[in-house]
Amino acid sequence: MRTAAGLCLVTLTLGLGVPLFALPIGSAETNMPGISIDLVSLERKGAVLTVKWAVRNGNTDAATGKTQVKFGYMGPKSRTYLVDEESGTKYYVLTDKEGKSVASQHEYLGADVYGISEHVEAGGTRRYWAKFPAPPPEVKVLTVFFDETEPFESAPITEK
Repeated sequence: MRTAAGLCLVTLTLGLGVPLFALPIGSAETNMPGISIDLVSLERKGAVLTVKWAVRNGNTDAATGKTQVKFGYMGPKSRTYLVDEESGTKYYVLTDKEGKSVASQHEYLGADVYGISEHVEAGGTRRYWAKFPAPPPEVKVLTVFFDETEPFESAPITEK
């Protein structure tokens, strides 16, 4: 299991306080060969928590290295969610009035599950986001679960 506790978000700037890039909260390899997930941020603003992550394809062969990634976050077999381990509360992706997920994609994945289904080119990176109900203000860390990888434990929440 991965832990994000003790890791800090480091931002490099170009001199005027403009961020150049930020290091992820944590990184983990997946069960898909060459594919890694970088947990970028958990940002709370009011009653909403935005989770951002990136998927990296470390395969180098452009002809065979293209890999399909899937994140199911709606439906009975969804495996992308957040957990407050202190209270045992599980948080799923928010939905809009039409029942679609409030996230970077809302694709049918089969088996009554919706989420992200996309190919990541060899050497490429794809970024994603999803909105969740925010936990109470006293909750400062959550465990983040994604398909095909171990959980990111104690991921810190930042206030926006």
